[in-house]
Amino acid sequence: MKYLIIGLGNFGRTLAEELTDKGHEVIGVDTVEQRVDLLKDRISVTYIMDATDPVGLRSLPLNQIDQAIVAIGKGMDYSLRVVAALKEQRVLNIAARAIDEVHMSILRAMGINQIFIPETYAARTIASHIDSNTPGDLI
Repeated sequence: MKYLIIGLGNFGRTLAEELTDKGHEVIGVDTVEQRVDLLKDRISVTYIMDATDPVGLRSLPLNQIDQAIVAIGKGMDYSLRVVAALKEQRVLNIAARAIDEVHMSILRAMGINQIFIPETYAARTIASHIDSNTPGDLI
C-alpha cells in the first residue's frame, strides 16, 4: 500500500516509520524542515510544504496513493484545512487525527470515516497494561 502522511511530528513520524517497516511505501509531508530531515532517508519520499496550498498539494502523487493520513496534532484549524484541501483534490480515502471530541465531530461531518485520537488510544492501552500488572516497558 502507498500512504501519504501529512504531519510528521512525534505521532506522524512514528506512524511513517512503522508503516515503512511493514513494507508499505510512505510519502511524508510537513511544513517543518527538521521533521522532514529526520525521515528523508527512512521513508520513500518527503516534502517540505504547506499541505493547505492547492498548488503544492497538486504536485503530490495523489492519484497514486491508497490512503492519505492527516496526522497533525497541533491545532484543529490547520488539520481541517488540510482535510478540506485533500477532499477538493478528490482524495477518497482519508484518515485523520483528532485532538478532541469537537474536532472528531467536525471530521465526521466532513465525511471522514477513519478518525483517531492517539492519546486516548494510548492511555487506554497503557491503563490495561498497568491494570494487568504485566512486567516490561511499553514503547
